[in-house]
Amino acid sequence: MRFSFRHYLGFKKTLVALHPIWGPILAVAVLGLVFSVLYLLAIPIQQWLDTAVVTPLGDALATLLAPAPSWLRGLLVDGIYAGVGAVLTFIPVLALLFFWLGFLEDTGYLARIAFVADRAMHRIGLHGRSLFPLSLGAGCNVAAVLGARVVDPRAGRLLTILLVPFVPCSARLAVLAVLAPIFFGAWATLVVLGLVVMNLAVLGLIGLVLSRTTFRGARGTFIMEVPLYRAPTRRGLTTFVTQNLMGFLHTAGTLIVVVSAAVWFLSQYPGPGVDNSFLAALGRAFAPIGAAMGLDWQLLTALVTGLLAKETVIATLGVLFGGDGSIPFTEAVGAAVSAASGLSFLVATMLFVPCAATVAVIQRETGGWRWPAFSVVLHLAISFVAAVVAYHLALFGGSLL
Repeated sequence: MRFSFRHYLGFKKTLVALHPIWGPILAVAVLGLVFSVLYLLAIPIQQWLDTAVVTPLGDALATLLAPAPSWLRGLLVDGIYAGVGAVLTFIPVLALLFFWLGFLEDTGYLARIAFVADRAMHRIGLHGRSLFPLSLGAGCNVAAVLGARVVDPRAGRLLTILLVPFVPCSARLAVLAVLAPIFFGAWATLVVLGLVVMNLAVLGLIGLVLSRTTFRGARGTFIMEVPLYRAPTRRGLTTFVTQNLMGFLHTAGTLIVVVSAAVWFLSQYPGPGVDNSFLAALGRAFAPIGAAMGLDWQLLTALVTGLLAKETVIATLGVLFGGDGSIPFTEAVGAAVSAASGLSFLVATMLFVPCAATVAVIQRETGGWRWPAFSVVLHLAISFVAAVVAYHLALFGGSLL
């Protein structure tokens, strides 16, 4: 077989991508480039949608419903529309995020990132076969838990399932991509990379501890075939982005509507005003916990509603901070939340209890509630401690500037 210069270049690129030192460095650089381009292109479009489309449509809807009863107008405009509208503004962010994920997968580079990570997987008691479900976790933790069926022995499968929710899924990344620029402006890319690395570091630490204690003997052997580099097709990328966006819009059209309506109702009754609502009472009941994390009751509420689906975090913030429509949602949140509290909230969101669907699948795959309960308690403890540390470190760092 003839060995052309093109083959030589492909061979050299493979060596760099799989190198034990240069491979991880290249992976971090590629991820940094992905998020930098994402913010550069998608965030201005998101801001334009918020100010030029969502806010005017909300005003028009409020005018149209002016003759309707106040409770109905509030439910439809300040509740459902505010929540869904806030979520829909980050469709450009999601579209570009899905594009990059599809691009990296189609080119064959995503498999090389998994291969480079195999050495780290062995250090936490797993083998390369666990990389398949953990990689799926970047799209959806539910699919990742189901994908853990390929892992043997059972101890390795259980450990993989418990580690899956520490992988930032697309919904968490979407929340991160929307809120980080609001809280940190030009520093958003570095913050996002830091939080993703934090999640992976926590995953490794928890895996190391569990593999040395609860799950001894989880490791096995693994052989992985690395695909050739190839140019992604326009049709493949379009299909990948469209299918993922349609799945997201399906969620936005069902669960987010219900959550937005429920949050609005709880924030308005018995009243008068939000401060005298059921939601405020619930938030104040957890005030000591929130104070340690630097979170007020609105942020705590948004964090808790993420138990249903992580996308509802944005919907809840849209109802609580942008319900009156006087200023865009992004400006309202940015004005109300400090950088230290914003960092604490994002840290807690990244490490918080997985969504209800993931917990249910863990219960089904493990055959009982022992491991789902363990997962919930583990995430609650870790997210609380990490958020408290992040908040006070941010305050300390701010005092030095």
